[in-house]
Order: sequence, then structure tokens, then C-alpha cells
Amino acid sequence: MHSLFLEAQLWQSAQIELHQENNDSVDLVTRSRVGVASLDSNYSGYRCFVDGSWKESDKFSGAGWFCTSSDGEPPTMGAANLRRSLSPLHTEFEALLWAMKCMIGADNQDVAFLTDCSDLVKMVSSPTEWPAFSVYLEEFQSDKEEFSTFSLSLISRNANVKADNLARKVRTDPLHITYVNNIPQEWLF
Repeated sequence: MHSLFLEAQLWQSAQIELHQENNDSVDLVTRSRVGVASLDSNYSGYRCFVDGSWKESDKFSGAGWFCTSSDGEPPTMGAANLRRSLSPLHTEFEALLWAMKCMIGADNQDVAFLTDCSDLVKMVSSPTEWPAFSVYLEEFQSDKEEFSTFSLSLISRNANVKADNLARKVRTDPLHITYVNNIPQEWLF
């Protein structure tokens, strides 16, 4: 139990450090390149903003994603509450995996995933350094193969507000819920 508490503390510290950074995003993991990306730049394919919400006293963890398309399609989104995960970092990873599965199901093969969780980006960059997450990492690798272009980028919390709102709202619902594309608009703002 002590290691879970320590992991939660480390996650919170990383979030505070990330919050203090500016609103630029850093592209840390891609198939083709590593560099700096800006949310204002042109992009092709889809951008999928992902977030998880975890609170020790709640029954559920929340997962939210908000996806935009470069060709002007209306945005798509999802929110689900899952049994409460072991830690905030587990929730962040579960949210990413669920968003990936939703993108695969929609046949979106060119996707840039964006998260405000620096440890999640570090984990997929250096999977051998995170043995406690080996099951998640194996599932991640398998799902990643379904994409023609895939990246996971770190963004500020301020740039991830919609996914964060979706994850927080669904976490607190007393019943098990999974929404995809039918989320009340007030959940986003």
C-alpha cells in the first residue's frame, strides 16, 4: 500500500510541475520523429485529448477523451466511469487505452493523442522502467499497431480542459456510465 501512496504523490508532483509550464506541447513519442509540436500548427488526421480522473474516496475512476479532425468533421468525445483504479497513473493509462480502442473502432488510423500526464508519456517512452504496468504496456503496444500514424504528446492541463471535464463529471456519477458522442454539452465547460 505504501508504494501506491508514493506513486500517487509522485504523480501529483508531476502534475504540479506540468501545470507551471507554459501551454506549448512537446511531442515526446512518435513513430517517425521526436520534436516540438504546437497546438496551433496545422495537422493531418485526428487529435485526441485524453484524461483520467481519480479520487481515493470515489467508487469510480473517470476517463474522458475529446477528438478533433483536421478535415473539419464535428468533434467526437467519450466519457466512462470504470471501477476505481489503483492510482491516478493507472487511471490515466486506462483512459488512454480506452481512447485508443475508440479511435480504432471508428477506423481513425492517423491519431495524435494528447495528455497532461507526464508520467504516462515517460512510461510509453521507456516501458522497461515501469514493470508494474507491464500488462497495460503490452495492451498499449498491441493497440498501437492498429494505427498508421501514432503519437503521444504532453500538453499543459490548460490545453486539456475538455477531456478533463468529461473525466471528472463521469467519475462522480453514482451509476456505471459509458458515453460516446452523446455527452451533455455542459460537461465540456
